[in-house]
Amino acid sequence: MTTSEPDRTPADRSVYERLALHLPNDIGIGSALITMVEPHEGQEYDYNRWYEDDHFFSGAMHGPWVYAGRRWVAPRALRDLRPAVDEPAFEPPDAGCYISLYWSTPGHEDDTERWSFLAMAEALMPHGRGFPQRDHVYTAFHHYRFGVVRPGSGPMKPHLALNHPFAGLVVEVVDAADVSDQEALEEWLANDHLPSVLLGSPAVMCLAFAPREFAQGRIEQPGTPPVAPTAKVGQRLCLLWFLEQDPADVFPAAFAAHHNALAAHPKASLALSAPFIPTIPGTNTYVDQLR
Repeated sequence: MTTSEPDRTPADRSVYERLALHLPNDIGIGSALITMVEPHEGQEYDYNRWYEDDHFFSGAMHGPWVYAGRRWVAPRALRDLRPAVDEPAFEPPDAGCYISLYWSTPGHEDDTERWSFLAMAEALMPHGRGFPQRDHVYTAFHHYRFGVVRPGSGPMKPHLALNHPFAGLVVEVVDAADVSDQEALEEWLANDHLPSVLLGSPAVMCLAFAPREFAQGRIEQPGTPPVAPTAKVGQRLCLLWFLEQDPADVFPAAFAAHHNALAAHPKASLALSAPFIPTIPGTNTYVDQLR
């Protein structure tokens, strides 16, 4: 004869049980951590090994609501392809050798950021598991706004973007002229512009994210400039284009019509368009091509 475990109130449950029942648990993208970093010159190999062997997991993937992540790299030849823009998102505009993307569960945006802040501030950095020889070029938590998948792409969905073996990534920063223009810009991109651009494009999908203020504060690491305050909240979008082809073969030519449309738009401006390729875990491939 067996007896079932008696019901327990939430306060009686272990931390793991409470975590498992911390709803919502829907499938999709709720938020993203997008972090573009420049290792200091001469520190490229050490940075790559630190990030891949430790930080990718301990600083992000260990988080309870982070369910997908991937690293990308921009060798010098790809950074040289970035088109010039009138008002770049950062200076110098060719900075940012590496970018990492992480998806978190819808409804847990604040939870994810809180975990990340505590992990870095209390569990990692005080124990020598930071890397001060790097600069954050573009780092922020983002709300997921929308995703457009190219027609005919089968069962592909936005939340699978970091699991699928895409050959390339193009990261773009697009700014609305004013906060009051953001909603109209998003509507134009999602419903009119991006669906037509994706037809016949090397990109399978384009996902749009809006940066948010740091709700938990910003971590400061001795010897390293702190992560800059999030710029242009409420009027900035980060577009992530996932490509079937190596961007070296198609960029920027395949994006010319898109860039021309942004240039002609009265309420939008391009602040960054940057191609990347995926890193190869367990190797130092591309590190010798960064400079």
